[in-house]
Amino acid sequence: MKRISSYFFVACMFSLMIGMASCGKDGATGPAGPAGANGPKGDKGDKGDKGDAGSVNITYSEWLDTQFALDTATGEYVWGVDVDAIDADLLSTGFVKVYFNLYTADQPNISSVPYVEGDLYIREVLTEGGLLLFSNFNVSTQTDNNGNKRFQVRYVIVPGNVAARGRSIDWSKYAEVQALLGIKN
Repeated sequence: MKRISSYFFVACMFSLMIGMASCGKDGATGPAGPAGANGPKGDKGDKGDKGDAGSVNITYSEWLDTQFALDTATGEYVWGVDVDAIDADLLSTGFVKVYFNLYTADQPNISSVPYVEGDLYIREVLTEGGLLLFSNFNVSTQTDNNGNKRFQVRYVIVPGNVAARGRSIDWSKYAEVQALLGIKN
């Protein structure tokens, strides 16, 4: 009996191996079955890292002192500053906004350029690598007896790759720009 059961086991194994070897993937794929029921809702995932501020690509200068010089050919006063970030790409896709503080840091009266009041005007010209201001009066930075400076300039650079946000802003209003960018002074 022992001999028959060992032959029977070998015969079953041999049959199983032949059966597996004869199976193949020659037939066509059958149709997809019906979708199964949705499983239970999983646990909430971990909170992601805080993203960069929306104005990460927008830069601005410190308040800069000016020293206008008379251009005798035009009769205008001119002041300029080198700004490496103003390149051909920025000039064609982004923009630069210039602000002029007519008073002091303690009592600011900040206007955007171009600025016109009565007979006074201040206008800007952007060039690759720099910013020029022109005025019909000498509006160079002045320092009073207490060390407070008046007539300083700040520029804000907005590259063309900064996506528009849902909130619209009036770039000529310094207070709105200051709030958007978190500028402290």
